[in-house]
Amino acid sequence: MSGLVKKVPNPEKGARYVGLLDAALCNGSWDEVPELARKVEKHAPRRKCLTLAARTEAQAASASRRPTSASSTTAISIHGLSEAVPKLLEAISTAEADQPDDAFVARACLAQIHWLQEAPLDALQALPTATPSASASHDAEKGGTATLGWLEVCEVKVAYIRAACLDASGSQSEARASYLASVARTPGYRTPQLRTWTERLLGRACIYNVKKLPSPSIRDLSETYSAFKAWAEFWQRAASSPTSSPAGSLLDVPRRQVWKAYYDLLSTVLQHDLIYSPYSNSPSDAFIFSNTILPQDQRTTVKQRQRSEMHRVETVYESLLLEETKFPKASKSNSEVEEWTTQVVSNWRHFTGLEWTDADLGEGGRNAVSRGTLDILYRAAAKTFHSTAILRQLFTVHAALGEFDLAMHAFHSYVEIIDKAKARAEKTGQQQHGADDSDTAMLTAADAVRLLCRYGDRDQAEKAREVSSIIARWLAQLQPTTGEMTQINGNGNGSGHTRQTSRSMELTLKPGTLAAAYRALGISKAHWAHFTYESAERTSLLSAAADRLRQAQKLDPSSIDTAHALALVLAETRDVSAAVEVVRSALNGSVMLKGQAASQQHHERERQLLSLWHLLALCLSAQDKHDTAAQICDAAYKQFGNSSVLFGEFAKQQSLDPERPVALSRATAGIVDQMEGSEKESILQIRMTHIHLVELMDGSDAAVDLTDSLLGLYSRLFGNPEHVKIAPTRPPQTAATVTPSRLGGTLRSITGSIRPRSTRSRRSSSAGKTTGRQRSLTSTGSAADIRQSAAGQGLGPPISITVTNEDGSPSSKRHHHGHLHLPFHKHQHNGTSTTTSATSIAEAKENVGPTEDNAVAAQVSQESNASPKQPLKAVEHNVPHGDLPPPPGHDEQPPVQDVRLPAPHPASASTLPESHLLPMHERRQKVGVLIKTWLFVAGLYLRADSAEDAENAVERASKLVESLEIEIGGGEDGVNAQRLYEKGWGSSKSIDELWADVWFAKAHIASFRKQPFEAIAAFEQALSYYPDHSAGVIGLSSLLLDIYEQKIPAEEPLPTPQPAASTSGSLINEAQPSLTRPNTATSTDPSRRPSLVSDGRPRQITPRKKDPTPAELNRLAARDRAYMLLSNLTKLGTGWDDSEAWSMLARAHELSSEIGKAKQALWWVVELEDSKPVRPWREVSPGGYTI
Repeated sequence: MSGLVKKVPNPEKGARYVGLLDAALCNGSWDEVPELARKVEKHAPRRKCLTLAARTEAQAASASRRPTSASSTTAISIHGLSEAVPKLLEAISTAEADQPDDAFVARACLAQIHWLQEAPLDALQALPTATPSASASHDAEKGGTATLGWLEVCEVKVAYIRAACLDASGSQSEARASYLASVARTPGYRTPQLRTWTERLLGRACIYNVKKLPSPSIRDLSETYSAFKAWAEFWQRAASSPTSSPAGSLLDVPRRQVWKAYYDLLSTVLQHDLIYSPYSNSPSDAFIFSNTILPQDQRTTVKQRQRSEMHRVETVYESLLLEETKFPKASKSNSEVEEWTTQVVSNWRHFTGLEWTDADLGEGGRNAVSRGTLDILYRAAAKTFHSTAILRQLFTVHAALGEFDLAMHAFHSYVEIIDKAKARAEKTGQQQHGADDSDTAMLTAADAVRLLCRYGDRDQAEKAREVSSIIARWLAQLQPTTGEMTQINGNGNGSGHTRQTSRSMELTLKPGTLAAAYRALGISKAHWAHFTYESAERTSLLSAAADRLRQAQKLDPSSIDTAHALALVLAETRDVSAAVEVVRSALNGSVMLKGQAASQQHHERERQLLSLWHLLALCLSAQDKHDTAAQICDAAYKQFGNSSVLFGEFAKQQSLDPERPVALSRATAGIVDQMEGSEKESILQIRMTHIHLVELMDGSDAAVDLTDSLLGLYSRLFGNPEHVKIAPTRPPQTAATVTPSRLGGTLRSITGSIRPRSTRSRRSSSAGKTTGRQRSLTSTGSAADIRQSAAGQGLGPPISITVTNEDGSPSSKRHHHGHLHLPFHKHQHNGTSTTTSATSIAEAKENVGPTEDNAVAAQVSQESNASPKQPLKAVEHNVPHGDLPPPPGHDEQPPVQDVRLPAPHPASASTLPESHLLPMHERRQKVGVLIKTWLFVAGLYLRADSAEDAENAVERASKLVESLEIEIGGGEDGVNAQRLYEKGWGSSKSIDELWADVWFAKAHIASFRKQPFEAIAAFEQALSYYPDHSAGVIGLSSLLLDIYEQKIPAEEPLPTPQPAASTSGSLINEAQPSLTRPNTATSTDPSRRPSLVSDGRPRQITPRKKDPTPAELNRLAARDRAYMLLSNLTKLGTGWDDSEAWSMLARAHELSSEIGKAKQALWWVVELEDSKPVRPWREVSPGGYTI
């Protein structure tokens, strides 16, 4: 009987089974659902609506799964769900009153079925109107058991289906509002199904907002960002990692797609120059423009958050991309990987640009961002096959990091692939899929030439020639023209066959690309002209370079890079007027900006124009227009506005004490704090040129007074690089042993104060002594007249330094207006003192308004049209300044400089960002510039008759070279002769050449002190370090020729006084053997025997000449060595245009009785001197022909 008794439903079991069913639904355990549904129906018969919905959910889950084969089972399953629709409708109508939670679940299931069957309107009608929270509370009031977990999932599902259906039905505004409302209150991640549907909802909301973004406005970007922010917060809370995608579903949006859209949005925000708003209170104001005024710490905080979020999204997307991407076949390419790397590099350019500082980027700064970008590129390269895009980007990033060797390795691989692709295209007429186009390849090659010529040495100059030959070959290659077909062997009626026509690549390139190619060709030729050993090639190379650069300028007239290179080539080939015209056109080809407009652009154009202003000043000095040249040097700085723009508020504090460190903030920093080392060196070079001009016009004393500002300027630009302490070679001077300088002031510098060891009187400025210091061509060989060569010198801009006397009072020394005479130079004096123009920028009037018609460029234009050989009347140097007429075009006294800012110039055509040198290379550059500065100061002191001050300056330079050599030796690679001889990437000079400069300066001081044998020893030391040292060769040759002419003995006299040999008589009148070079027609053998054949006439027997004495042979050897040194120097790029070298060579020819060759050399000297600037042309830019 017991077996026949019907079992009564057990409410406790029913509640327990309902909970188990809820858990199975939430966990997606669809296989358990049917059995649990049966048990719920048995013990809780009132929940039939729930069990029906549960069974249907299991079937829908199976139907919505993406098929793994081409079978149609999925389509049949989705179609079969239609049978459950009437059952669900009946169950809903029955349970809606008593079990609203079950009805809500059933309606969500019904809407899902309609959505899967692509019936969005039916799905919208089926969606429940009541919220689960309301129904759950209603159910609780009735004592029911609520399936809270699955209700929460159904709520998210309903939100997902409603927004998707509104989107599909065309209700865009309602769909957008639905998505925004949904992402604002997403429940979370507690169960697997809840995580799945939340991910689906957020993913679809993100993709919808990106695709339907109305405009890139701050409001629209902010609202779109709110969806991605919810997506990121969801994955931060979710237990599972976002890096592994689940099995596919027809409802899923691929995670990789969402993360990519997220990264795209953040990239858009970055590239539109937006930052996060620290005051955001709603989803519509998440961003503000970066130029919005914010406290510095607040700005840094929001930028760090922006960079951190970008990095986090970048990492997640990259891991998904690399995990889900397979290595391609050789005939295919992974376009998504290449597009990804392109976007990463684009963002890297922004992060390492001027708008972002190291503090904004967080730990590691720019270097960490760049290293991370390199890692991404190398990982992406493992998922591509011969990707030219990734190789090009590796070249770019390595070059920006100063890793030039690695950059060139990437470039060579790039060129190899491009060459093969072009050869294949030329043969088959089809472009290789995925390879860079011709414009991109050409620009990359042009960038490689610029990099090699700017930062490299001789080996890199040869490589630049190779790359330029590749560019020339590409220009000459044929390229298939798309869409152009030529009929072959046809009769015009369609018979025959066709082939794709080709035309020269030069005709298919964009004008900007073609201009960059021609500029690269011109720069490589001009650069190689300074390295070639074939002197006959040099003129043709420079001429070809000028032609190529003119072609580039025609295609891109606004390019500053082309104008700089062309003007420099013209100046070096002595066409100074044409160079002035090129520079003038470049400076006048822009509209002037003022104040904030220029500030917003970080004065990029003005920074590029620095080299052009400097070159213009040197060109004017070559035309003996020294006053105007000095004004041009000032104009180079005044184009930035007042001194605080260029140097920041720091400049005024630094002017009081250049050695006192001052903390820089964004408010106090100037433009110089954004500059790289080469730009800073350009500023310093302009200042040195200005000081040299002051020396020519106002005398050496006036120039010496400006050394304080020069050294203070270096301190402001580069700081103090002397972190290596070197044991002094002599006991350091103490304050008690220091004797006051003859200048009566304290010379403050980054290395301390130079104080001479003895007191010297002020050099007399009388005309008689000045005239006595002047030299003619025939006296240039005097040991005391050896002048410091331009080799190893560098010049730069002004900064205010207060010079105080020993008692602390300001120095008020009156400047002398004598000038330093140079051979074959005509010095122009307009009677206007340049003392005013030599003042520091920091001391200049900052409210000087621009004049209407007196711009410097206009004045230059007028003067450049006049012949430089017009006769000038004598200038009366003793006339008071007030009695002299003002310069042409200037009615004010002193002349007022036009400081209107020129217009913004297009940025450089180079696609490479400015390179940041490696720490060791940067250190070498900084110290090398400081060594140049000290040697320049030493030259000023020596020309001001202050040998002790000059010696102290040279000693400073010597200590710096020694410290640099120790640093190189302490590196991982150690030290060897090759490392000391090679200058290395980015350095202007090698260690050996720096030592040669120092020893030359010591020799110069010894010559000034009438110590020729000490000078010879120092010259020999200089040449032992660097045999091609131009100034050292000239100085040593001068003394060697003095030995030949017996102006000084061949050997240093013994301490015991010896009778001095008379040197007043001519060698021709003395009974001495002829002393000509052995290879000339005149024999140097004095012992020719008389002929044995007699003509029968009485012959007077002449005494046999004596063999040359050792002293005479020493003289001959000295002369011939000088000839050899000078002949070799004038064939090299360092001395081919050095007038002093040619003058000395003419002297050697004259002493060898080669009068014709001497005359030729002298005429060449005249031509060189007629267009010689006050300083070498190569000092214009550390990058040579590149900016």
